[in-house]
Amino acid sequence: MKRPSLRLALLLALAAATPPASALPPLRADLVDDATLAALNGRYFDAQMLVGLRVDLISSVATPQQGAAMASGSLLVLRDGAGFSVRSDARSQAAAGVGADASAAAASGAESVRMHGIGQLAQIAGDGNRLSNLAAIEFVDAAGLAAGAGGFNGRTHSDSAAGALRAQVTFLDGAAAVGVQAPGVSLQQRLDGGLGGIAQSGHIAGEGVAAGNRLQLQIATAPMTPQLGRELGLLQALAGLRGVPR
Repeated sequence: MKRPSLRLALLLALAAATPPASALPPLRADLVDDATLAALNGRYFDAQMLVGLRVDLISSVATPQQGAAMASGSLLVLRDGAGFSVRSDARSQAAAGVGADASAAAASGAESVRMHGIGQLAQIAGDGNRLSNLAAIEFVDAAGLAAGAGGFNGRTHSDSAAGALRAQVTFLDGAAAVGVQAPGVSLQQRLDGGLGGIAQSGHIAGEGVAAGNRLQLQIATAPMTPQLGRELGLLQALAGLRGVPR
């Protein structure tokens, strides 16, 4: 049986969290050397194999008129026998606030931007604005990867709108998109499975806006078991027989 690759698992794992995505755990940075990264690939004895992935995304905006919008999505992928089990969570909400929106300027997202790796874009015009793009990748214990996933709602799409504010989150085949729009504001987070890229973008053309994108990727690995090593060796041996003349 063909085993899903690391990239395929990541595509399946496109983004709540603990508890569901509205309350992500604090950011933490882990220093990982080249030797650790190198051990994530290969089929040699004691090689590390992927046993789980969790992606949490959240985008939010608050306007001076007390308007607010938020979109969040989470996806948990755990190794299950020869394949993977997948659990999802998608949420959104929007509130129009009071008074007229001060900004008549238009802001567009990064729908046409495609990136390899992680890319972050920020464009701000006006006074008193705050914008953040945060991305964190960490290696965690497999036992704790699913903590809080019991609150996942199983949805892969959510869309909320109030007045001129809108929040959306969608999991697609091999990709994910989270977006928030408000007058003069556009936030986007996209995971492009085809290119293996993560893009975070924020565009603000207004006054007194607070907005942000946040992504957290957790990766759980474990040493390759002797049984799995034997299975892979047998599969390679059988594959080699295909070239034997008959």
